[in-house]
Amino acid sequence: MSSENINVEVLIVGAGLIGSSLAMHLGNQGVETVRLVDFDFEGSLSSSELNAGGVRATFNQPLNILASKHSIEYFAQHAAEVGYRACGYLWLQTSEKMAAALKARDRQTELGWPVDAWDVTALRDRVPFIDRTDDLAGALFAPRDGLINPNLLKNHFRSTARTKGVVCEDRVLVRSAELQVDGSWIVTCEKFPSVLTGEQKIAVLSSENPSAASAGVPATQLKYRAQKVVNCAGAWAGQLAKILGYESPCYPLRRQISMFDCRELDLTPYGMIVDTSGVYFHPEATSILGGLCNVSEPRGINFQYDADAYFEEYIWPNLAERASVFEKLRHLTGWAGLYEVSPDDSAIIGAVEQGAPGAFFKASGKARVFEAHSFSGHGAMHSYAAGLALAELMTSGRYSTLDFAPFSATRFDRNELIHETAVI
Repeated sequence: MSSENINVEVLIVGAGLIGSSLAMHLGNQGVETVRLVDFDFEGSLSSSELNAGGVRATFNQPLNILASKHSIEYFAQHAAEVGYRACGYLWLQTSEKMAAALKARDRQTELGWPVDAWDVTALRDRVPFIDRTDDLAGALFAPRDGLINPNLLKNHFRSTARTKGVVCEDRVLVRSAELQVDGSWIVTCEKFPSVLTGEQKIAVLSSENPSAASAGVPATQLKYRAQKVVNCAGAWAGQLAKILGYESPCYPLRRQISMFDCRELDLTPYGMIVDTSGVYFHPEATSILGGLCNVSEPRGINFQYDADAYFEEYIWPNLAERASVFEKLRHLTGWAGLYEVSPDDSAIIGAVEQGAPGAFFKASGKARVFEAHSFSGHGAMHSYAAGLALAELMTSGRYSTLDFAPFSATRFDRNELIHETAVI
């Protein structure tokens, strides 16, 4: 196996929406040698490509509201390029949950995010196909929430980063990392000679110890000497953390999405609708996209879509109970992807202060390993603000635009959690 040594100031591992956003912001701030690497730039198994495309600031935690608000305002400025549509999120509410929802709405509006409260009469006037409302107290509608094309957004971040000198390297898999006396890192990687098949990608990414051997293909060795390393590895952030000498409390969790047809209903005038059952759905081309968080889903990497069994157990019954027109849904297809989940369902962002990286940080006062992951399904929504905030911290030692210090993983040691309840 041949070897190549590359010196960089910043090595970002993980080129999804978060890593690509960070690369763009570091480039904008004048960092000269930034290398963005990923095992699969196409991201065919990444959360960035397999998510439902929703972006919203309707959270209960102020920092999550602000992270999305700042990001969505940027998306609106580049709407045509990133596919942003302010079509709104509609949250149906039962009597039991309406009071808490209104309290969250007060918080959202105080922070500059408009949310309208509807009673059941207003709901049925505005969304007449929702005709089974006996259990509802009303709904909340956030008109500036909406939908985005995650692929277009990711490519926007990357193309902007490239204009600032960021180098993007595909088919790179981190295998080991060694902290040097001066605080730099020698990161040893495998470089795959060609694009792998879908089966080969799954074989590598489902392995507890991912390597070229997992796919049965040859690879070239790459070695980076990086002054700073950033863990943006998404669902594999926990694995990368161990390679970098620390433990992260995050874990991957399968989420499934179904595509289905309802020929008697035109959903195109509507945005994302979230039912009280937890099922969310929105129009997708000529079909409907929908999903539900299965609370009993076991932790771990799993890309198996359960097809009709999932749709018929979780999606169709809940929607049929909400609207009579949904009694005639026809399942088309679907897929499974991964959330990277934190213990409080909020992101982990900041300098790493645990393990070997933390020991060097405490001894020298200089952080050399950073992280941005575990967005718990909110990565697309927070991506612009997260990249900006971490770039500020890495270049100036402090947050300027938004104070993301509470997102540090040290909050779990201090028991200062950011419990997010608006998770779907």
